[in-house]
Amino acid sequence: MTTENTTRTDNKAQETADEENVERTQKETAAAAEAEENKNELAAPDTGKFKSVDALMSAYLSLEAEFTRRSQRLKELEENKAAEPPSPESLDEDKLLAAALNNTGVRDKVVAEYLKTVFSGKSVPLTVDGVSCAAPQSSPKSVKEAGALAKQFLKN
Repeated sequence: MTTENTTRTDNKAQETADEENVERTQKETAAAAEAEENKNELAAPDTGKFKSVDALMSAYLSLEAEFTRRSQRLKELEENKAAEPPSPESLDEDKLLAAALNNTGVRDKVVAEYLKTVFSGKSVPLTVDGVSCAAPQSSPKSVKEAGALAKQFLKN
């Protein structure tokens, strides 16, 4: 009797294990099928406003061609700009001065304009040919005037 009980218990345990294996296999199969469906869903791309993948591809190719044309045009414009001399407005003062000094015609015109403005002031020149002009000599006529001149000289 004990052997029969043991055998029955073993058979029940075996049946339970078999049922669990079947359930586990069914669950794994269902999970695999669900993963396959999800994979198929992920494989279908979202084409947005395009009706098909082919329409998306043709739009991409035309966009790529347009981008290439614009890049080439930009490069051409940059090369042309580099070849042109810079405008005076874009130069800073040091570069502008160097450019003016290197051009004798511009330098002569600037000096002539400066001399015209200097001479138009109708002032007495302080120097002539690098030598200072002599001021009219004024000598004090009294000791009081001499003291005032000395005092003014010492203050300055």
